[in-house]
Amino acid sequence: MKKIFLFLTLFVYLILTSSLCLAESEISISVSPEIDISVERFASSGQYLILWLAPEYGLRKNHHFMARQLTEQKIEVWLSNIVESLYLPQSTNSLKQLDGKYVADLIDYAHKTTGKKIIIAGDSYAALNVLNGAHQWQQRHQQSPALIGAILFTPSLYAFIPSLGLPPEFMPIASATNIPMMIYQAQKSGNITQFKHLLEQLQQHDNPVYSKTVPNIRSLFYSEEPTEEIINHIKLLSSNIRKMITVLEKHDIPDEPVPMKYIKINNSGVDHSIKVFKGNEIPNAIKLVDAYGNTFSKNDFKGQITIVNFWATWCPPCVQEIPSLNRLKKKMAGVPFELISINYAEDKATILEFMEKVNVEFPVLLDQNGDFAKKWNVITYPSTFIIDPTGKIKYGVNAAIEWDEPEFIDKIKSLL
Repeated sequence: MKKIFLFLTLFVYLILTSSLCLAESEISISVSPEIDISVERFASSGQYLILWLAPEYGLRKNHHFMARQLTEQKIEVWLSNIVESLYLPQSTNSLKQLDGKYVADLIDYAHKTTGKKIIIAGDSYAALNVLNGAHQWQQRHQQSPALIGAILFTPSLYAFIPSLGLPPEFMPIASATNIPMMIYQAQKSGNITQFKHLLEQLQQHDNPVYSKTVPNIRSLFYSEEPTEEIINHIKLLSSNIRKMITVLEKHDIPDEPVPMKYIKINNSGVDHSIKVFKGNEIPNAIKLVDAYGNTFSKNDFKGQITIVNFWATWCPPCVQEIPSLNRLKKKMAGVPFELISINYAEDKATILEFMEKVNVEFPVLLDQNGDFAKKWNVITYPSTFIIDPTGKIKYGVNAAIEWDEPEFIDKIKSLL
């Protein structure tokens, strides 16, 4: 009986994992004499086809699971990692280099070979590829019925990460888009603080932009393995996507694309040292519960140096800088100093499990729904604010640093 049970368990596992991972077929599409783009095809008998483009971290099992769910809604799905097909590094910078030409080629090929109406989709920085592809396609085809619009999942369209406290600059395509689109925004994503500004960019030309918040998650697709919560979200969203496609189809694609302004993408606001803070210098009052259930309140920041560090356990640089923050606290002994950390959008159990493995010698407060980070305009993690004894934010760092380096300690102590 034990052997039979083990065999059945293995059989069920193989069925489940195959449904998560395997495409029905793989095709190679020649877009030039030298370049072929690979596509994983999930066929369906319906009239719609979603061309789904890989983000900066590539395609995960969650993408494949979503594709399977969409075929049950009679939507064909083509998954394509253009960066991989071009032998470029799998990165945000590689996606920023693409102008959308190959996406337009894939739209043409998909419509020509299947006769279906095309929707282009992508998550995170794949949104750049999606919107650039639509822009290129518009330049080629006036009044063609092939393209319906775009579906984006927690899109990131930053040209670069700004210095702490400053608003981001978006890639030119954000303000040069006039197609219908639907956006599914993860509630706990770090970029939700700027979602309102992104919508303003995307809606400049009176094109319909629908949006829906996906609650309690940071990303639908980033994790290597699909969790039960993600699977449940994907099952629910697949039927919603089917409905939204019919909504997008009611709107026309403009005959002409919006002219695009080009900018040099050679800036980065990521701080690898302590920089003068350029945002609103008045810190928000703090009233949060810590990892042990105790309420922590702070309204007055005057009379001491206060460091407020926003972080998350899923952020490797955040975890990397914890030991140096521990050492900083010890080296600041004897001076008016307080170190506070605020965990972004994770539950108490996750934090306590983490703290059993990693020594954290300062308070860990819980921003469980991510709303407090919004008030501080945090865009990336870790982000750390240094408040001087007058109660104003003097310095900021939006990257991990070795906090106990002599130059940093001297700079912090100079605030006294």
